[in-house]
Amino acid sequence: MRYLRLLILIALSLSNAAPSMTTDDKVHHRLPRRIPYSRTTTIETWRKFPCREPQPRAYILPDLMQSFYQNLGKSVNFPIYIVLKRCDMHSGCCTTSNKSCTPVDSEIYYEDIEIEIYSLKTNNTRKEWIRVEQHGKCACAVTTAEERHHSKKRKPNIVIL
Repeated sequence: MRYLRLLILIALSLSNAAPSMTTDDKVHHRLPRRIPYSRTTTIETWRKFPCREPQPRAYILPDLMQSFYQNLGKSVNFPIYIVLKRCDMHSGCCTTSNKSCTPVDSEIYYEDIEIEIYSLKTNNTRKEWIRVEQHGKCACAVTTAEERHHSKKRKPNIVIL
């Protein structure tokens, strides 16, 4: 059994050290490596990445604000990105497939952010404030497949002040 483990370890090491696939002398993606299924490894992964702490998510602010300003001839000039703390399907592992990482309601808070808006009509910029939802703590909650599907498309709550 020890000999077999050693052979597997050597094979995995060699596959990780294999050269990248190339065409025309250009480096492309690495060769895929195989990760064998193991209940122990899977459980260790869950434990290392539990659903507890919100994870930073970068959003393109002009895209988020498009519905607010689209018909008014205005657009967000600055900042281009905002980073928010989020509890979502990708924020941590839950112990069963019918649960997903969601924000704890009592730990949701809001921050006000100053933004710069460009107006096509006036050819000027002006400052405005928006209020964004932040998540302070995550927990696993029972969710349906439909809820998980819709959560992928869910945008952060933003209000113009």
